[in-house]
Amino acid sequence: MDNKMKKIVIVILAIVLILLAVSGYGYVTQKTTANDGIEYLNDKQYQTAYEKFHEASGKFTLFWTSQKTDVLLYEGEALYQLERYDDAIEVYDRLIDKGESRAYSFKAFCYVGKGDEEKAIEVCDEGIAEMPEAGGIYCTKYGILAKQEKYEEGIKVLETALDQEDLEDRKEVLFTRIGAYESTFDYDKAYEYAKEFVKQYPDDKNGQKELTFLETR
Repeated sequence: MDNKMKKIVIVILAIVLILLAVSGYGYVTQKTTANDGIEYLNDKQYQTAYEKFHEASGKFTLFWTSQKTDVLLYEGEALYQLERYDDAIEVYDRLIDKGESRAYSFKAFCYVGKGDEEKAIEVCDEGIAEMPEAGGIYCTKYGILAKQEKYEEGIKVLETALDQEDLEDRKEVLFTRIGAYESTFDYDKAYEYAKEFVKQYPDDKNGQKELTFLETR
């Protein structure tokens, strides 16, 4: 290797090391800044929380990490609480581009906040089409339909979810189905599903509570 090539390699290595150092610093400060934001969020100081999360999300890191995803989810939550729904939607769209299934649900909630429930359902449908294994999106769609008192349609959504072999958050969907049948006053069916749920998840306190309630009907 001649001297010119050695110099090029040294420069490249130096740049890589600098980037790694800056990225590492960005990752650490992103975490500490976000932790400050969480405290403000818990205290319902939403504007200050948003400012912290926005600062944290702008920290330089070489790679997109789960921490970055969490920071943006918190940023979106702060904007939602401030009723800055359009700004929150922009944040959730960034997360959707990264394949974050929860962002579909939170984006849908923003449209509910804007009073556009049909658009919220459309967002859920988009999420289900893109990520049919994401159980949380089905539950969100059910919740919106239940708000419209379209319980039977909502139950069909949950059943469609449970037909997915690789369904994530199956526990959440199964529990939501119990409440869905309660909403239609079909307590026998709700009781049947509550027993199945407790059998599958014997340590779940909410499931036990529902079963106890239904046993008294």
